[in-house]
Amino acid sequence: MKILFFTLLSLTLFSSEGIDSSLVKIFSTAKKYDYEFPWRPPTTHRSTGSGFVIEGNLIMTNAHAIANASFIEISPAGSWERFEATVKVVGHDCDLALLEVDDPTFFEGKRALEFSDHLVGKEEEVQVHGFPMGGKSASVTKGIVSRIEMMTYAHSGLSLLISQIDAPINFGNSGGPVISDGKVVGIVHQGWSDGQNIGYMIPIPVIRHFLDEVKKKTYEGFPGFSFQFQTMRSPAMRKYYGLDEDLGGLLITKIAKNHFLHGFLEKGDILLEVDGYPINRYGRIYFEEIELALPFRHAIRMKHYGDPLRVTLIRQGELCEFEATIDATQKGGALIPFERDKPPTYYILGGFVFQPLVANSLDLENVYEALTLCSYFVDEREGVDEVVVLSSVLNDYTNKGYQSLEQKIIDTVNGKKICNLRDLIATFENSDAPYYHITTGDNVEIIIDREMAQERHQKILNRYFISFDRSSDLR
Repeated sequence: MKILFFTLLSLTLFSSEGIDSSLVKIFSTAKKYDYEFPWRPPTTHRSTGSGFVIEGNLIMTNAHAIANASFIEISPAGSWERFEATVKVVGHDCDLALLEVDDPTFFEGKRALEFSDHLVGKEEEVQVHGFPMGGKSASVTKGIVSRIEMMTYAHSGLSLLISQIDAPINFGNSGGPVISDGKVVGIVHQGWSDGQNIGYMIPIPVIRHFLDEVKKKTYEGFPGFSFQFQTMRSPAMRKYYGLDEDLGGLLITKIAKNHFLHGFLEKGDILLEVDGYPINRYGRIYFEEIELALPFRHAIRMKHYGDPLRVTLIRQGELCEFEATIDATQKGGALIPFERDKPPTYYILGGFVFQPLVANSLDLENVYEALTLCSYFVDEREGVDEVVVLSSVLNDYTNKGYQSLEQKIIDTVNGKKICNLRDLIATFENSDAPYYHITTGDNVEIIIDREMAQERHQKILNRYFISFDRSSDLR
């Protein structure tokens, strides 16, 4: 991917004494798991980032700065002393996190930064603060906001509102505050590796949404939209569906069964409005409150789970309006998640290694395109809530003839459709048939001799220095 976790850096310094008392440098020791050999203990790596004090004796930073962390320390600007910190809330979808520090002396003399109430506009000047590479003390740079739009967040692959800043970028500034008129208007979080002076910050609307979610008992994040659509710019298409020349709209071509709008939107509907916002023929909505035209999904993203959502559409030539509840149990989205903050899940039988299909194990240049394809594949299979794959085979006489197989999606075992990894394990363990007959999504058949697999089971584990035939969450 070309979007990296870079942040802003400049050699032009100006007065920042008031902000420095709120800044912290973050030292994270993170675990890295090997999904090719999921039974192995993790390795560790160290990284640094930036953060700042906010109301309630909390530290705000990027989620990617502390992802998979086993140990976190923070150091105030102008000090060499480090304090242990723990994660209070993490929003991987919006790349934000809050940290806590148990030692109350840490906050003595620290000023909590305030958040602005408005989205900073194009050409407005901002100051970027943090601890980028190139030195040990706090750094500050000037720049302007050069663009505001929706873009993919590199940490999560989710499309959210983002602001571009015209400043160079360097590792270490991630999580640092962006200041205008003495208040936080954004948080630095990524950059573009092939461009010059292209940095990005998380803007106030996204930060406010995250902080509102933090107030709840459970962080639910930003609503997704698991449906496919087509813009209606073609004059022939518009005439075919009887749309007026000045009317916008999107043609709904598919909607996932596990999405909160399933049952309200149907294939063939023409979506005209979301919450009263008209959608133009390019799929955009003009939001007067922020004076921006953005993709219609922004109107859904900025809602909270539990909120109502009104949709206006044309169905079979008739104008219809529905009100749905954004249900947290019907989030939709890909069934192939990117795992964080947990070891990989696995199960071994006769040297066959089975795992849930997760993005961490996909060795592809564009992971998020792969997720879309996999989600489409899974959506066609009723009742499947987790994709199970034969990820690899540990060579043994038991699995002779199958040892080159890898990343094969499991469809059935002895004729039973497999819905998730626990279902697969139960099917194996409850069967008294002489053979396990496995079929894959691409029509490969695998036959395992049950008695032989059981007889050689422990020998295989010992040969490959594997302590358990399944991960701790399955034991």
